[in-house]
Amino acid sequence: MSVSRWAARQAGQDPNITAEELTETANRLLHRQFITRGDPGGASHFDRVVGNLDYFKDLFASFGFRFIFNDAWGYVGYVSPVAFNNTRVPTQETIVLLCLRLLYSEGAEKGYFIDSTAQILVEEEEIQTVFSSMGGGRVLKPGELRAILTTFKRRGLVMFDQSHSLQVSADVTIRPTITEVVDEPFLARLEAWGEQTSAATRNVEEFDENDSDEESEDGPAEPTEKPVP
Repeated sequence: MSVSRWAARQAGQDPNITAEELTETANRLLHRQFITRGDPGGASHFDRVVGNLDYFKDLFASFGFRFIFNDAWGYVGYVSPVAFNNTRVPTQETIVLLCLRLLYSEGAEKGYFIDSTAQILVEEEEIQTVFSSMGGGRVLKPGELRAILTTFKRRGLVMFDQSHSLQVSADVTIRPTITEVVDEPFLARLEAWGEQTSAATRNVEEFDENDSDEESEDGPAEPTEKPVP
């Protein structure tokens, strides 16, 4: 494992840590995005961050990321401060991310936390219902949703049993890390996008209705040009 000069310098200040261990934790974070203290093997990485917090903040800032440290709920991770600034039409993954955030917010407002944690339990069917309401009635195939959730699980945003059949609606635990990825400004931007899309859809429907009424009164118009063969 190659180590950076930063890691070697930091390890030189603390006899209880090695440059290899710092590099291992940094690589784990880059791969996972979020590490929770309660994850298998997560406690050792979390403790390394606690003991070298300034180092990890500076390291990830050099990559252009904002480092996240939440001691209350026991997780660390990073987000890009400009990741969604240029969002136009959300992809399926982005819409599912927003669905999870909305479900988390609704559950949190009602106090539906799991065993005094900051985690919220939902079912895949609930995610599908929210996705359908945002996606114009379209529903993801079970395999599509499960693949997206698997990606989010690796990033430390959700937990679920991957052994479930695709024909069975799995229980999905949404972690509080979702609030770091989909923060309030991002949520507001997407909600505004949704309102604009709904307004545009209504305008098109009203135009079609008016156009249909005019045609029924005047009859179909004769083509002024011959169709192109």
